Amino acid sequence: MKKWVLFGLMVALTVSLVLAGGSKEQKWDRSGVVMRGTDTAIRAQDFGYTATPKRPYTIAVVVKSAAIPVWESHLIAAKKAGEKLGVKILDYAPSKADNVEEQKRILEDLVTAGVDAVVLAPANTEAVRGPVMDLIKAKIPVVYDNTMGPSDVDYLTYVGIDNVEAGKMIAMEIAKRMGGKGNLLILEGVPGQATSDLRTKAAMDYIQANFPQIKAERAVTNWQFDKGRQVTEDYITKWGKDLKGIVAVGGNQAEGAVEAVKAAGLQGQVIIGGFDVQEPQYVAVERGDEAFTVSQGVYDQAYLSVVAAIRALNGEKVPRYIQTPITIVTKENLKEMDERPAALKARK
Repeated sequence: MKKWVLFGLMVALTVSLVLAGGSKEQKWDRSGVVMRGTDTAIRAQDFGYTATPKRPYTIAVVVKSAAIPVWESHLIAAKKAGEKLGVKILDYAPSKADNVEEQKRILEDLVTAGVDAVVLAPANTEAVRGPVMDLIKAKIPVVYDNTMGPSDVDYLTYVGIDNVEAGKMIAMEIAKRMGGKGNLLILEGVPGQATSDLRTKAAMDYIQANFPQIKAERAVTNWQFDKGRQVTEDYITKWGKDLKGIVAVGGNQAEGAVEAVKAAGLQGQVIIGGFDVQEPQYVAVERGDEAFTVSQGVYDQAYLSVVAAIRALNGEKVPRYIQTPITIVTKENLKEMDERPAALKARK
């Protein structure tokens, strides 16, 4: 009798443990999941926009901020992919833009949250390395959206632009519009973020190598409008009318520069280039306050990140790099390149 009682208690304990952990453990065989992409690169249009999930996957999408329009656009695109392709999308973002510690905690929690894959736009690539490695150890593929991961980490794939090429492109465009001479201010974002570091260095290097009559300096703005305005005010004081061009490598800092230039009465004398095609940049180009801005294909970045995650979970091969296009946007092609949240919501 005692043996039967003991056996019953053991069975009950086993069942209770399974039930208690069931919500946080993967319930399917993940041995065939592809964790690291093949060492190849492919253009977004060649990779394709389709995937057929073998089961109802849950994919977490973690961005740098939900309050900044470009990241809202990423979440919209990811959710559209989820709806069209038949997977569940859970969206996460720090409550304060680019808060590294909060994003780390989000990623740490996802290790045991029962998600099947994670799409990540890291606030700081190196700072979140630890939780990313933990996700990978747990057989949860990680897709880097917009911002490339460290080369020595076995993430699945990076979906985004060639940031070095983007830096060269914006440098070429602003230099051409400046007539190849004058003082140029390059507004960088957050130091330590690969998108900012790579674009800024490439832009500086390109100017120095190809335009000896342009004096270029860089200034940190943390992607912020107010900081962009403040830095520009400082450089107007420093350079005066010798300031001929301003270009941003991302964020809303170029729009802050527009305000500073207007306040100084230099509108029309300083050529300004922005980055992204969100509301501030769209309006600035439409009004002529900015000569151009840059599309990096944010819809494709987020959408194809979800496609890549699904294919990997299915056991299909995925390239290590999926390249989205870089496009200079002016008044002439502004409407067709619209990447504002409302435009992406309406996209079919």
